[in-house]
Amino acid sequence: MKLVVVFVLLLIGGLCVDSQAATRRVMVDLSHSEQNVNAENNMVAIQTLLPDFSLSFNYQPLNLDTLNGFDAIMLYHPYTLLTDSDVNTLEKFVKDGGGLIVCGEHDIGWEDESRISYNEFTSVFGVAFQSNAVDDPTDKKGCYCTPVIHNLADHPLTVGVVQIVMYKPCSLQVSEDVVAVAWGDDDTSTIGADVIRGEDIVVVAAIEYGKGRIIFLGSNTPFLDSFINLPNNQEFSINCFQWVTENALPSSGLWDTVIVVVVVAGILLLLGAARGLRGRKKAEV
Repeated sequence: MKLVVVFVLLLIGGLCVDSQAATRRVMVDLSHSEQNVNAENNMVAIQTLLPDFSLSFNYQPLNLDTLNGFDAIMLYHPYTLLTDSDVNTLEKFVKDGGGLIVCGEHDIGWEDESRISYNEFTSVFGVAFQSNAVDDPTDKKGCYCTPVIHNLADHPLTVGVVQIVMYKPCSLQVSEDVVAVAWGDDDTSTIGADVIRGEDIVVVAAIEYGKGRIIFLGSNTPFLDSFINLPNNQEFSINCFQWVTENALPSSGLWDTVIVVVVVAGILLLLGAARGLRGRKKAEV
């Protein structure tokens, strides 16, 4: 009987560890992107850096059914409009514990109509994407249009990160409730309709909303194969995926563990009852 109990406890412990280490599923949404963005080919390296994550590339309209089973979603490359249905789906997904990464785009590559539709959604969280592109004449990787962002907040997204390299990010306007994670320095500036200078230029921000978490970026380039090996984009990208999925809804693996525990408990009760019955019969003899 003691051996049975030990075995059962080991089984339950193993299942609990297994559920905690379950693969985190992230959807990369391409239903709002241009047809030729080639996300599958541009995000190969990040998948090798995240062995405990599974990335799926979605071209279907967003709804709660398509998001079912995912821990987070990335709006990869904004191009088409966000519909009311998209907005309602995404907001409920985050409120219920899902993670969301919203990537912006520079002013030349992002139509005003699309940007406005995204801002109508993100304004709920206190964030607006600006119509511009960030330049830096001194902290740069190659050209002005590839700024090296080194002003970083003390935040889980910046653990092990000294700088982030991005290509032509747009800046973000953020409210007091939003954490500015990365921003420009004294000589950083923007070109485009929304002119901003210096440390007022925010390129990464984050917020917790409901049970979920959201990250806003002026560009998707830190996650791409062509930029992932630039300092410290690897560390930053890993932090983004880990942080944004931490509050995700429990996976079905947890319920599987509960079911097993209930079944095993029933077996133990039956074994205990059978042993007691044998003991009584011996006593009668």
